Amino acid sequence: MHDVPDMDLLAQYVTRNTEAAFVALVSRHVNLVYSAALRKTGNPHAAEEVTQAVFIILAKKASQLRPATILSGWLYQTARLTAANFLRTENRRARREQEAFMQSLTPEADPEVWRQILPLLDDALGRLGEKDRNAIALRFFEQKSYSEIGSALNASENAARKRVDYAVGKLRHYFSKQGVISTPALIAAALTAHSVSGAPVTLAPAVTALALTKGAAGNASTLTLVHGALKLMAWAKLKTATLTTAVVLLATLATVAVVYQARHTPPRQTGRLRLPTGKVTPKIAYGNRHALVLAGDGSLWTWGENRMGWPALGLADTNLQKTTSLRRIGKDTDWAGISTGVYHCVALKADGSLWAWGGNFDYQLGDGTKLTRFTPGPSAPGSDWQQAVASEVGTLAIKKDGSLWAWGGNASGSLGIGHTEKTAQAIQVGTSTNWTRIWAQGIQSVGLQTDGSLWFWGALTGDSVKTNQFLAPTRITPDTHWTDICFGYFTVFAIKSDGTLWSWGRLANVYTGATDPNAIRTPVQVGTANDWLACSSSGAFYHIFKKQDGSLWALDASEHHIVKPDSAYHPIKLQKLNFNHTPAAFVAGGNDIGVILTPDGEFWTWGTVIGEHTQKDYFGPNGQNLDPKMKVINQPWQVSNEE
Repeated sequence: MHDVPDMDLLAQYVTRNTEAAFVALVSRHVNLVYSAALRKTGNPHAAEEVTQAVFIILAKKASQLRPATILSGWLYQTARLTAANFLRTENRRARREQEAFMQSLTPEADPEVWRQILPLLDDALGRLGEKDRNAIALRFFEQKSYSEIGSALNASENAARKRVDYAVGKLRHYFSKQGVISTPALIAAALTAHSVSGAPVTLAPAVTALALTKGAAGNASTLTLVHGALKLMAWAKLKTATLTTAVVLLATLATVAVVYQARHTPPRQTGRLRLPTGKVTPKIAYGNRHALVLAGDGSLWTWGENRMGWPALGLADTNLQKTTSLRRIGKDTDWAGISTGVYHCVALKADGSLWAWGGNFDYQLGDGTKLTRFTPGPSAPGSDWQQAVASEVGTLAIKKDGSLWAWGGNASGSLGIGHTEKTAQAIQVGTSTNWTRIWAQGIQSVGLQTDGSLWFWGALTGDSVKTNQFLAPTRITPDTHWTDICFGYFTVFAIKSDGTLWSWGRLANVYTGATDPNAIRTPVQVGTANDWLACSSSGAFYHIFKKQDGSLWALDASEHHIVKPDSAYHPIKLQKLNFNHTPAAFVAGGNDIGVILTPDGEFWTWGTVIGEHTQKDYFGPNGQNLDPKMKVINQPWQVSNEE
């Protein structure tokens, strides 16, 4: 019965009382249930009792399960609730003993990720919706391929991949609120390696024998556990039904919200409407709902919010956690380059020195410590730096001699130093001294050498598949004459000197139309235009491209942020931006944000308004996502600046 689907086996048990079918189900899923129970209780004996109770519940409720039920997801949720009910009956001493025992079972592999997420994992999974939890169960508990997950969820392989990504992203947000900072790729790798433990060999036969009697032969404690868990499941179902009713009601009111959104007005602006100008080339860098601006006179400005709680804004006034207008960082006018990641920022001065501020939990500020810094301070030593970029939790920089250096967090090998360990000190990347420019976004990095060759390192697709991770710079194509790079969602865009636009990576096929799955590893041309000059995006689904005539074009793929069947997505089209000012600098942020700085210092934006929220607006006291209401203004509006 190895190839028979779960629900077909369950149907055989319900309609024909086929014990062999139930035995096959127990054998198939006992490790999953036992592992969930063991994580929650921390006690092997308690985990065995919970496992028995779960399969008794399955036997009792088998006839009530829908044919479309994802059994692994249902069993996981039942195990979690049953284990929670078990813990409610234990005294505090027993809980402390269980936690101590659980620590002794912690796998030695991946200590910095697995040990940290282990005590949080099941609570985090419990906060997921059913579809997301099912996706996690299928991918990491059953080790299913995306194709198999898509079949189980009645979705395409691409939609299944997005569903898993979305669920892992939710886990990551929860973990970050509990003080565990990691990346989706590392969390996925930890789940793949450690989420299912082998149950005792005698447990499956014992569980089967007891479950087939629907608990009639069980001891009193097991039957009490079953009844308590059934009540808890009924309560959880009631809460879900109540929530569904609320969602329907909100959907009914959605048209009102849309009308209100269309009437949003820009935040009140009281400062000057032009930034200083001068001989410095203006630049804009966008992070996670915050942005840096290098003005033409060499002054440095910040805008947005400290969404993740780290002081990415760089302001001396630590009470100022958000700003809808540009605020000046310090008084210096000798800044020459800027870059911002999710948690930290780096900036280059005209004298070749590097400065950094923000979160420093992975040594990303380059000062050899883990001390958070609120305002710019010296980064990696030296005065011969030419360019620096901030990745998600690391920093890369080129020296004037063409050598490439890296420090900080190294998720999926994004530092390019041959492994995935973080580093407190700057380490040279390879031995080449031919680097001319680098780009980084999240856990992906791209570098350009003097011969026009393009090199990639980090996570190609953002998942835990090792073949998609490049621990050192790898030449992505024999082609040369590349000029500019920007990043979508685990997707890279590249422009050649002949004006053509190319893409590779996880969702490149969305833009290129390529049907060959191997096309994600090799650049494929996007469209047929040959007059592209520059591009910008920040790791999401909204992109802005500049043509050689100076016009700006938006490529909006934000619909792909939502998991749908492939046939439900609309074709992606370039749209010319009717902006009457020549851009000196521009950037695309998130899924709809556009920003333009004009040569005369005017700063314009459109899309979601940033700078109106702080960390507490995004995350509740227990780490839950609060999803604050955002203003969206589709027409460009001008942002003022204040000293």
